[in-house]
Amino acid sequence: MDVTKSKVHKPARQEGTITLSGLRAFVAVAEAKSFSAAAQRLGVTQPSVSVQLAALEEACGVLLLHRKPQLALTEPGLDLFVRARLVLSRVDEFDASTRDLRDVRSGRLTIGLSAPVAAMRQLAAFRKRHPQIRVSTQIGNTTTLLDDVSRCRIDIGIMTLKEPQPEFYCMLMAAPRLAISVRRDDPLAGRASVRAADLAGREFVMREEGSQTRKALEDAFAAQGVPLKHSFVLGSREAMCEAVAAGLGIGALFEDEARHDVRLAGVPFVGVSGSTGIYAVALKESLDIPAVRAFLETIPGPGAG
Repeated sequence: MDVTKSKVHKPARQEGTITLSGLRAFVAVAEAKSFSAAAQRLGVTQPSVSVQLAALEEACGVLLLHRKPQLALTEPGLDLFVRARLVLSRVDEFDASTRDLRDVRSGRLTIGLSAPVAAMRQLAAFRKRHPQIRVSTQIGNTTTLLDDVSRCRIDIGIMTLKEPQPEFYCMLMAAPRLAISVRRDDPLAGRASVRAADLAGREFVMREEGSQTRKALEDAFAAQGVPLKHSFVLGSREAMCEAVAAGLGIGALFEDEARHDVRLAGVPFVGVSGSTGIYAVALKESLDIPAVRAFLETIPGPGAG
């Protein structure tokens, strides 16, 4: 005897047609076990829920719900139900975050710092005006912070630039001069200023590649035709200062950074071309974020580039 097997209809899969409304309809029907109850929960009509669910099944290429004799998840539907709920929970989290971003009273900011002296003064002024905005920080040099801003790993970078970067919004915060950092007992400590020629043969403790302080020093020595000799390369301003204090060489930093270690003296370095400054740097698109805009509005610097 021939037995004809009934086949469950399997919709043909269509790429790119899965929608959030379809996922919401699917989850609502599965949880309520009723099209009408799901429609009421979602605030739409019952036919709309049916259309959304059918479109989702067609996009997935599988039947997600048995309609008869009663509503029940199919095996693929049971697996996708868990995943759909996870997706929707992440979307709801994202919605909550965007509400926070739109409201300066409950925003968040991640600030990258390569110029901590200027940055901390600005952070203190910002927190005083907007104590409700949560701020986190991370340290880097100019090269790494520009990359972090471009990849949205930080909202704003406070860094040293020789000139504004046209692809970013750059607000000048300060324009300190380059200084040579020496021990208080160094013969140079009492000088009013020094040039590259005065430092010929002196060993420098250098910052890492990507540091604008290092680049400004190298450019100045090259422009004045003086060889630059260095003994150590260290990855932070603090490490460089400790090395100078220990007598391992002399260093370079900006004047406002040179005043905060009583063991060291900062001697103004003349002959530096250009107008290096400390900038607050952000993506131009991020200026619409209230917390970013609020931070920039508290900067009393000369302006943006």
